[in-house]
Amino acid sequence: MRKELLDLAEEVEEEIKSQIDKINKDAMYNSKKVIEAFQENRVSDIHFNMTTGYGYNDIGRDVIEKIFAKILGAEDSLVRNQFISGTHALTVALFGLLRPEDTMLAISGKPYDTLDEVIGIKENKSSLRAFGVKYKEIDLIENEFDKEKILQTLQKEKIKLVHIQRSIGYSERKSISIRQIEEIVEEIRKVDKEAIIFIDNCYCEFVERKTPLEVGADIIVGSLIKNLGGGIAQNRCIYSWKE
Repeated sequence: MRKELLDLAEEVEEEIKSQIDKINKDAMYNSKKVIEAFQENRVSDIHFNMTTGYGYNDIGRDVIEKIFAKILGAEDSLVRNQFISGTHALTVALFGLLRPEDTMLAISGKPYDTLDEVIGIKENKSSLRAFGVKYKEIDLIENEFDKEKILQTLQKEKIKLVHIQRSIGYSERKSISIRQIEEIVEEIRKVDKEAIIFIDNCYCEFVERKTPLEVGADIIVGSLIKNLGGGIAQNRCIYSWKE
């Protein structure tokens, strides 16, 4: 390898050193949080045993859900292999929260393409729209929430659920930070204290020290095929919530 490339690599490493240091410190902070959750719930080999029958009193399942709730700042959580993907977990949560004549407002622009038929953006006789759920969306402006338009919409009509997708999905925008979520939650609550603030948290676990639930969001939905599963825990998804 040419000396120029090695010198360039050293220069770049020095230039981004502060950011790498921050990432390492955040990783250590979150690792400590996970270990303490395992210790608090006294996880041992008994929790990894198989169950039989209907799976009632599955102590392994019960304890992992307590661990997730603790780590994510939730009151409760569901961690089940019956959710086959992140999209499935999102679908179950949305159908569980929304009823005919309710309105869902997406404030980070259009969600993942995989939700098009779930919401009814694309024609689907089993979509939320087909069941009478209304849908609206507000695009970001230069990677920031369009606060003025969001608040105007909340003031003009009753919104049942405010949807935020943290990850970029298939777009070219930046991911949404905890700071941005905390600020918009505070603004939303000035206008509507009852709207459900729903966060698609896929890919965004452990990238910061706080979770959306810890800054006022009501529910987060994620996938264990992503960060929490290290990219290897297939077909296991999770959603957590605060009452």
